Amino acid sequence: MLSKQAKEAIKIAQSIKTQQSDDLTPEQAVFLRKDADKNNSIPIPSDIKLESLDDPKGELYHYGTSNENVLLFIHGGAYATGSVKSRRNLCFGLIKRLGYDAFSVDYRQWPEAKHPAAQEDVMNAYKFLKKRYKHIFIFGESAGATLALTLTLQLKAEGLSLPDKIAVFSPVITQINILPSEYLLQERDPMLLGAGAPVPYFDEPYKKDPLISPIYGDYKGFPPLMINCGSEEVKYDDSKILNFLCQKNNVDVTWTVWQDLFHVFVLFDMPETDQALNQIARFLK
Repeated sequence: MLSKQAKEAIKIAQSIKTQQSDDLTPEQAVFLRKDADKNNSIPIPSDIKLESLDDPKGELYHYGTSNENVLLFIHGGAYATGSVKSRRNLCFGLIKRLGYDAFSVDYRQWPEAKHPAAQEDVMNAYKFLKKRYKHIFIFGESAGATLALTLTLQLKAEGLSLPDKIAVFSPVITQINILPSEYLLQERDPMLLGAGAPVPYFDEPYKKDPLISPIYGDYKGFPPLMINCGSEEVKYDDSKILNFLCQKNNVDVTWTVWQDLFHVFVLFDMPETDQALNQIARFLK
């Protein structure tokens, strides 16, 4: 049974969804990003030291007692509307459970940039962290989950050192919105519209490129992976297929489906979010 807070979160998400459109304009993307910062960003807690970086761009949070472990945090937002500041609460919730430092990468988005800008930025962030830390763990949500996958696929293809573990929440593995859940769950996911136009960040969303749509990726030798999603989200089949691809290639994969919940519900403050973050932290430790 859903908590009272989860039911309230669904109402809030539904009110946001009614304002969505397949035709996101550049002005709307910038406004939504700034609005998210205004309404969702939180101050830095006293026990976390912030180091703002320009290259790679982002926020490095010093929290852990060990200088060996770091979490690379990759926010979502359809490569257009997400931000580092608006995801601070989620990032802090993870690192306080982990006891790790974290770097939340401020990758380039549309309309200021297009693919492969975000890919280049997360790669740059990973290489920067590799010089400072022995162990890198990755968490990404929605588009950030996609980037967590494409980053690791690129590292693997180039024969570079891979992250220790990866946790993805509500991943998107194809940019062309043809999976059944895009249609079947469109009225049940209060967070996202289904079967819409591809996000404008990609000039070639139909290209069979694993760095665009990781459904085309080679998962042999992939690090341990945890997948989380809601049972009601339009991207449900993305998680289902990702889990299948990993199982097929003998990846150490864990897939958790949160019943009656929606796309990236961990952005909301509720008991189910605490349960999910506790589980993810146990996996990443």
